[in-house]
Amino acid sequence: MSIQECATKRIPVCPGTWETIRQLRKPGQTFYDVINELIRTSSAIRLIEETQRIRKRSRFVPLSEL
Repeated sequence: MSIQECATKRIPVCPGTWETIRQLRKPGQTFYDVINELIRTSSAIRLIEETQRIRKRSRFVPLSEL
């Protein structure tokens, strides 16, 4: 979905949060870009954490052994 296809929404944030997001912006990036990058990073971290949790809880079996 392109930014042109998105509806304009307002998300209230405190000034400190706004400043942090603003500082995360790289030259040429929009706030849309920054938020999407944060979402992708968060999703990757959650996947890694879930994988680690499963590996600690269970015996890992490689696909080649199934």
